[in-house]
Amino acid sequence: MISYCDKYVQIKLIQDSKILNKVLAYADKHFSRHYRLSSSVLILDDGEIVKKNYLINWCYHAINNTESSEQISIEEILAHSHLPIRIKIIKSTDMLEKIRIKIQMLGTSRIILTLSKRNRVAERYIKAMFGEHYIGISQNEIYLQSHNEYFWEKVVHFLGNKIIHNIVLSFEYSDFNADDFSFLTAEERNLRQCYATLDSQFGDDFELVKKRYLKLAKEYHPDNFYGESESEILNYTTRFHQITEAYKKIKRAGSLKHS
Repeated sequence: MISYCDKYVQIKLIQDSKILNKVLAYADKHFSRHYRLSSSVLILDDGEIVKKNYLINWCYHAINNTESSEQISIEEILAHSHLPIRIKIIKSTDMLEKIRIKIQMLGTSRIILTLSKRNRVAERYIKAMFGEHYIGISQNEIYLQSHNEYFWEKVVHFLGNKIIHNIVLSFEYSDFNADDFSFLTAEERNLRQCYATLDSQFGDDFELVKKRYLKLAKEYHPDNFYGESESEILNYTTRFHQITEAYKKIKRAGSLKHS
């Protein structure tokens, strides 16, 4: 991964990797002012712009920087090649980016995957894996729709893949995988899914659930997305209706309980 700040251009390379060995050999040969520290190498030759450009360009393509979720163009990086270069040496485990994915069921045929943050690698992987079952994405939420029995095979396969390129997927699906979930009636399962839709747990205080509902309803109200693409508006509208319906069902269940 390559980045920059106002003090230097930073290139992260894995310890004992072939790329690192080549970069260190190149630095020894072409830069007189380079200094090896405990976990980094500093290249301070301000006058060697051409050689620094070559090093940056080679590293950029060698480590496949386009897979980064926060992609920086090579042109933007080269515009800062007059700065010192810092080669940061890290362990292989430090290169992995962790993405938490909350799995939420809506009924028996739809799933929402909520990513802890946007990530192009994870999003492309999910879209390619689920194919026709992929409905779309809204902010950091991915919508999946079941059309046949093979959908659940893909879900199980998806849960079994933890590492995608430099991404580690961490799944949260307590409601989805609860031991007693299968013993509940359809109505009870539906009510628990309504709580999950409002980022809540079954049995949470109603006033707390209401606050979460108001926040989500405000965030996903269709009026907020005027001018977006038709598919985006459809996704937001669908999510908004799911939120409002979930709140109505929870409120109705509470009224019946106390009547």
